[in-house]
Amino acid sequence: MVLSDLQLRMKVEAAVSQYVGYFINEFRRGEIKKEAYDDVLLFCAEILENSVLVAYQEDINSIIVAILNNLKDDIYQGGTQDISFMGVYKGIGSFAFGLRILNEKGMHLTQFQTYFDDLIEAYYDSHIRLYYETSTAAILYDAIYGLAGLLNYYLDYRKEQKGVIEGLLKYLISLTDTNEHGVVKYFIMVVPPYGTIESEQVPYLDFGMAHGILGPLIVMSKAKNQGFYADGIDKAIQILNNLYKEYSVCDKNKILKYPVQLGMKGYKEKTAKRVSFNCGWCYGNGSITLGLMRAAQYCGNIEEYEYYREALLQILREPIEQHGLYEPIVCHGYASVLMIQMSAYFQTKDIRFLETLDENVCATLKCHAKYWEKTEYQREYSMLEGANGVMLALLKTLGEKIVSNRLLLLE
Repeated sequence: MVLSDLQLRMKVEAAVSQYVGYFINEFRRGEIKKEAYDDVLLFCAEILENSVLVAYQEDINSIIVAILNNLKDDIYQGGTQDISFMGVYKGIGSFAFGLRILNEKGMHLTQFQTYFDDLIEAYYDSHIRLYYETSTAAILYDAIYGLAGLLNYYLDYRKEQKGVIEGLLKYLISLTDTNEHGVVKYFIMVVPPYGTIESEQVPYLDFGMAHGILGPLIVMSKAKNQGFYADGIDKAIQILNNLYKEYSVCDKNKILKYPVQLGMKGYKEKTAKRVSFNCGWCYGNGSITLGLMRAAQYCGNIEEYEYYREALLQILREPIEQHGLYEPIVCHGYASVLMIQMSAYFQTKDIRFLETLDENVCATLKCHAKYWEKTEYQREYSMLEGANGVMLALLKTLGEKIVSNRLLLLE
């Protein structure tokens, strides 16, 4: 048990139960589209055998069985071409991760697991050469859609695949070499197909957790810690680590912040005008600081580890209302703070990380209730953008075992 206030625990349990009841009813009515089944399976895998949701376990299990039967039919009929590989966050990778959770809970889905793991490996074999021939884009290397997230999956679950792990490492290392403009190849030199207003000012270097250089830094450090090696790994880790040191800033309250997307001018002048605007997951200083803390721990740098731990405590001590959060979601909303806070606590057992937990839970519940009026929020089932992720974050504050933080590179 983590969240200690009994009344607040009851509010959290009520909110989660109410949502799960709605979610089950939507699935029964056929309102959840097949394209969301990867998200649905992952959510159901997480809440299966959850002590807060005892009354819903039969329904949760029936949803899992229905999705697996649907997958089996598609596999036998050759209808899996619509299940694309989009890193570990969507499609094949998401199914593989959800199946891992279910196997850990004793469902013995070995054939399913092997099938999806083989699909991931086939994708790697057929695409890795093309990555070297393609202009750098975040979806190639990042934690969500790219090879950093994929390498993390292999380090957690497929350590025996040494060749694939070393191949993934080599690509992430290669991006720390300089391009024809004299900057690291992690620089985005052309507008990617998914370009947004924020990312059209090319070239730029992305510092965020979701699409930035932090994912590669964490997983390369993790691989080294586990005994994997590829030429240039130490130098690559140092290059990325130094970028965060060179361009981080402290605001007037001594809160550590980082660039969001650093343009070429700021890079050359060693100045960052646009820095962390919240403490959330995708671009927030909370997730970045926790990520740097983890990288330092993997590399055995105790001094840096302690520095980033104290910096993260300082960030989380600020009132959550001051963090520029407007949505309840995990990507860049209130629930992301809960995920970061709980991940930091479980890894360090430092009780100080829980000092603002009650306030942060209350703020998350309040924002969730407000957003529940929005149809798009109700019907979004992804962990990052939907209410599913909010529920997982709330359950984690109760001390329930939630492992999706691995996908977020928070644990």
